[in-house]
Amino acid sequence: MPFAVFASPEVAGVGAREETLRDAGLEYATRTYQYDQTARGSAMNADGFVKVIIDLDGEILGCHIIGPDAADLIQEVVVAMKAGTGTVQDIRDSVHIHPALSEVVQRAFSGQFSRGRNSRHSH
Repeated sequence: MPFAVFASPEVAGVGAREETLRDAGLEYATRTYQYDQTARGSAMNADGFVKVIIDLDGEILGCHIIGPDAADLIQEVVVAMKAGTGTVQDIRDSVHIHPALSEVVQRAFSGQFSRGRNSRHSH
């Protein structure tokens, strides 16, 4: 179930949280991408980020956004998870307008992911 908090900064998310997966001892990978690493985010001097959580096969487990327009930006991920294949490819392969803030979502899904640490194997 997606959610949004209309505060400053705006917060939105869908799916699993990293802490939940880590505590359950599940394998996953994450990637975080900063708003200001996009042309539009830099021009806006936007402070924020997108964090993506996937399983090791590329299925989207969760996504969390903090920053301007987070509630609008999370919708692309919701659609990918519910109506698409549910994998990173849904967002990687989608054409995004440049320069638009939505590029931060695409780029968060397009780079190298870091394998998460789960509590079952980190002792």
